Amino acid sequence: MSFNPKDAIDAARDIVANAVERSSDIVENAGHILKGDIAGGTGDIVQNSLDIATYAVDRAKEVFTDKDVDDE
Repeated sequence: MSFNPKDAIDAARDIVANAVERSSDIVENAGHILKGDIAGGTGDIVQNSLDIATYAVDRAKEVFTDKDVDDE
């Protein structure tokens, strides 16, 4: 296995795209909080944040281990 800088750049792009996509969900959930659904909105924000982090870790693992996380 060798480190491929192109794969790292592609993974970084994927991570950023995923974070941007999910951040729109976070903004929507903040709106739910403002409308009074504090527990639901907060829970969804936490879940979206965890999803962003999990995706980032999984993509980084793929780059550095040279295998898909789904294969584990």
